[in-house]
Amino acid sequence: MFLNHRGGRLSDRAAHDIITGLGEACGINDDPTDPFGPHVLRHTFATQLIRDGKDPILVAELLGHGSLDATRRYALSTEADKAAVLDALITDH
Repeated sequence: MFLNHRGGRLSDRAAHDIITGLGEACGINDDPTDPFGPHVLRHTFATQLIRDGKDPILVAELLGHGSLDATRRYALSTEADKAAVLDALITDH
């Protein structure tokens, strides 16, 4: 899909270096405990699809997962998700 400067296949390492370099240039690679890189983009891609209600089976296929268990981690609820559900409950006062 992406080619190097010689017209050949872009290596994994080169893609990693390009993505982390772009993160540094944008100032989003300054947390050493959670470094920006290709995995962050992959995780964001999958999480956004799942949270937008896309079919988990399709998301698993797009990610190349052989099992839905591997995709499940992108659908885990956050504390904000839990609070929003509780806030949506109708209560009588």
